[in-house]
Amino acid sequence: MLRRTLLISALGVWPATAWAQGQQPEQQPTQPAPTPARQGQRREDPITPQNALEYAFVSAFNNEGMRPIFRRYLMETHVALPLVDDTPDAAPREMTTREGFRGGVIFTSEQRLQSVLGPDQPHIMINGRAALTRLVGKNVVINPGLVPFLTLEPRDLAAYLATPGESSAGPSQ
Repeated sequence: MLRRTLLISALGVWPATAWAQGQQPEQQPTQPAPTPARQGQRREDPITPQNALEYAFVSAFNNEGMRPIFRRYLMETHVALPLVDDTPDAAPREMTTREGFRGGVIFTSEQRLQSVLGPDQPHIMINGRAALTRLVGKNVVINPGLVPFLTLEPRDLAAYLATPGESSAGPSQ
């Protein structure tokens, strides 16, 4: 079943990836490499998916039929949860992504976290359900500073957590 879902996900993201590649301007070899996005600043180019969760995320952005697959992957796979510091019981980091909207932050991979917040940002890798559970009652922003990103209000978060599944609260190895 997972293999079939991955195949469907890959096929669903192919048009979005092809479109995104066709929309990117050609870079001259003399141009400097792009710098990481700063807090509150969005990148203009869509991310190039690096894992199944990101393929589903990018596909779900334009294809409503992919949204349940993205939700399931988000709940089951590991995500990067930035923390306010390196202490064992550190709180999840929050950011203001637009005026009047502050939320806990989740990234679809460690690479995405580092591209936005830098390599020294304290974080843990836990499954999405556990990350969302740590942010209950708050707004949540998935992949802030990147395109696409997703904002969830507390009622959306509750709906995600109402789906059946298990939580792994510990960090991954």
